[in-house]
Amino acid sequence: MADTNALTTRQGSLWVQPGGPNTPVYFLGCHDLGDISEPSGSLDLLRCMDKKGGWRTVGTIQAPPDAISTSIENMTFLARDWLEKLNCEFTLFAFHRSGGEPDIFANYARARILNRCRVTSLTDKQIVHHEEEQSSSQSRDIEAWPPVFRTGELTTRRQSTSETLALNDVIAYSPLDCEAGVVPGDKVLAGADASGYTGNVLGTTNAGAAWAALAADPFATGKNIQSLVAFPISDTVTRFLAAQMAVNGAQGKVAYSDDGGASWTTVNIGGATAGHGAVDSGALCALDQSHIWLASAKGYVYFSSDGGATWTAQTSGDLTALDLRAVSFIDENSGMTVGATDTVLFSSDGGTTWETATATGGGDDLNCIAPSGNFWWVGTSGGDLYYTRDDGTTWTQRRFSGDGAGNVSDIAFANDLVGYAIHNNASPVGSILVTINGGYSWKALTTPTNIGLNAITIADMNTVYAVGEVEGGTAVIVKATWD
Repeated sequence: MADTNALTTRQGSLWVQPGGPNTPVYFLGCHDLGDISEPSGSLDLLRCMDKKGGWRTVGTIQAPPDAISTSIENMTFLARDWLEKLNCEFTLFAFHRSGGEPDIFANYARARILNRCRVTSLTDKQIVHHEEEQSSSQSRDIEAWPPVFRTGELTTRRQSTSETLALNDVIAYSPLDCEAGVVPGDKVLAGADASGYTGNVLGTTNAGAAWAALAADPFATGKNIQSLVAFPISDTVTRFLAAQMAVNGAQGKVAYSDDGGASWTTVNIGGATAGHGAVDSGALCALDQSHIWLASAKGYVYFSSDGGATWTAQTSGDLTALDLRAVSFIDENSGMTVGATDTVLFSSDGGTTWETATATGGGDDLNCIAPSGNFWWVGTSGGDLYYTRDDGTTWTQRRFSGDGAGNVSDIAFANDLVGYAIHNNASPVGSILVTINGGYSWKALTTPTNIGLNAITIADMNTVYAVGEVEGGTAVIVKATWD
């Protein structure tokens, strides 16, 4: 039943993050927040004169969005508050809560987040009055980069599938232009293990209401689908690219489909008995059809500039012979790959050259990697999170409830502030973790019963999918959304 209780200012709270993403946050009590104005960009009409001398509209041009604006007013005390100490960009959080204390950061039911804020003017009010005693106050005008990040309390639900083997990876891919009625989160793929038959690629085009195996399977019998990506190759075609699990003494393989999985083209990588290929769900990274990387077993990184049709080894086990488990690039130049026994490699030229970066110091396998603003994040087989803001020169551990046991199997960020991770405890039971302050604090969502989650994907900031091991006879698919 829909919640019909209107929110009020009594349920509101205000927080500031002076150092920006992944830094401490502070509660602002006794502060009033003004209206948040978010201009979306004005429309300019394109017109033509018709045959009768009038005008007809033939199109529009939308201007880019302007800065977000708001204001904060607070009483003046002898001690300075956090707003008086600001001299750089900061993050502002405006919450509504459904109950509980306002000074607990994780206690929000609806959040509005303003990133890259600046104080544009300050007014001291009611300092001296010749006749009346009045409360002294300060008023600040604030502007921030668009957009406002709006999120809330996510609800998780298990989705139905007939797949009886574990799912290793999941990806949400963007709808193409002109797909009427299709929104992010409607189209998702998941890749499964294989046993005595070929591994399925599952798909949904209706936001997970129904999952079904695609018409054809990419690989041979007994070969797991380990990693997936999808990217447009034209204005009407999205290519699916799958990486086969690395098999010792066998040929490494990837496969691609341009017809929604009705058929697949299989491509060999590495030598005939090299045992190359994907080891974990983050093995593939695709910025677009011309910039695709594959982190491989035995210390190899492969690159494709033609949509996965051909592959070239960028590093050939010369920096490490250990398995590389995940790779990610921020742009066409800056990338990182991580793997077994705390292995970290970094490239600043698109992978043309790679160099060994500093290990996190934890000593565990690094399962996953994700960029977020100025940070790189990794999750470990020991259940820990680490981040670096200097491309792997130094690392800092970020603690969260339950860390140090089990494993962090995947991590992804929607933007500089909102991110998700999967933590499996020692049992294992998997939980979806969420951060809205750039990774400084994480809270676990209530997650359906499972015996381990393997991968997560972000459809949009408030819609994520996670997949995992078989529980109750079928693979686990979890969708988390803000209702």
